[in-house]
Amino acid sequence: MARSISSKQILNNGAHLPIVGFGTYRIRDKDLSQLLRPVVQSGYRLIDTAPLYKNEPVLAAFLRDLPQYGLQRKDIFVASKVPPIDHGSAKSRSSALGILERLNIDKLDLLLLHWPGVQGMKPSDPKQAELRKESWLEMERLYKEGKLSAIGVSNYTVRHLQELLSYCTVRPTVNQVEFHPHLVQEDLLRYCKDHQIVLQAYSSLGAANGVSAILGEPVIVDIANKCQKTPAQVVLRWALQLGIAVIPKSTKAERIEENSKLFDFSLSEDQIASISGLNQNKHYCWDPTAII
Repeated sequence: MARSISSKQILNNGAHLPIVGFGTYRIRDKDLSQLLRPVVQSGYRLIDTAPLYKNEPVLAAFLRDLPQYGLQRKDIFVASKVPPIDHGSAKSRSSALGILERLNIDKLDLLLLHWPGVQGMKPSDPKQAELRKESWLEMERLYKEGKLSAIGVSNYTVRHLQELLSYCTVRPTVNQVEFHPHLVQEDLLRYCKDHQIVLQAYSSLGAANGVSAILGEPVIVDIANKCQKTPAQVVLRWALQLGIAVIPKSTKAERIEENSKLFDFSLSEDQIASISGLNQNKHYCWDPTAII
C-alpha cells in the first residue's frame, strides 16, 4: 500500500497517476485561487477539473505561477474532461484543444470522456454509442499526436467499458466514477482491475448538495474513534485500501490538509468489510446505467 500522498500508480500506458488528488467541482474562482496554496502545501500533486467546472482561468494562472510554489509544470498532474455536449469527432477535438488553450499548456496529463451519454439526447437513442465511439477515437488521435499523456473515461459502467474495449486501439487508463460506502461498485472495480484500468473515485464521501450522509454512519464513526481519525479520513483510507484513487474536494484549508493525512494508519480487513457492508447501491450524483 502506498505510504504518502506523493505516491503514484503506474497506468497501463506507463504514465504515473497520483493516487490522491484535489477535486475542484463547484469551487468558485475566488475560493479556488485562495485554496491552491494549501493544496500544494499539503502535498497534493493532481488537480482534477473540467470545462463544466468553469475554473480554468484560475488554474491557468496557478500553472503559470508554479515557480512561486517551488514547483514546475511537470510536478502537477492535470486532469480534465470532454463535456457531454461535445461528443463526436469534431466537437471532442475542439473541446480538447480548447482545454489546452484555456489552461495555457501544451500537453494535458489526462483527458477523460466526462459522461457516456450526449447532453440533450435520449438515453435510449442508438446514436449515443456511435457518438461516444467517435469521441474516443478522436481522443486516441490526440494522444498519438502527443497532446495528451493519457486518456480515459468517467461514469462508465461495465457494459460501456466492454463496448469501448471492443474497438479501442488505445486502452483507457482511468475510469472516474462515483464510489463511496453507499455505492460500492464491486463488479465495476473488479472489471477495471482485471483490465488494468485504474478506478478513480469522485464524491468519495457521498456528499449530496455538500452534506454527506455517510460520515455520520455509526460504523464509520466507531472505526474513526478507534483509529483516532476523522470519519472522512477513514472513508478515504477505505477507498485507497481497495485500490481506488481518490480526488476529495473541500473549500476549507483545514479539511484539505486533513484529507491528505491518510498514510499513517491502516484499516483491518474486518473494518474494510464493515464499511463495504454499508452499500445501498445509491447514487448521489449522476447515474449512467440508463445510457445505452
